[in-house]
Amino acid sequence: MKITQAMGLNFNIQFILSALVAALTVGGKAIGKEIANKNSTPIVHFVGVILDKFGKE
Repeated sequence: MKITQAMGLNFNIQFILSALVAALTVGGKAIGKEIANKNSTPIVHFVGVILDKFGKE
């Protein structure tokens, strides 16, 4: 609300912007979950390799 008030936008545009941000957030999470489910083993392996390099001295 503060952003729209500062920019002088009316309620309709504020509502549309809020809905757009919510839709992108939910959609992005769904896409991320699908990628994580399909590539779980390579992701865990990659994170393990990175942690191994930083963990040992």
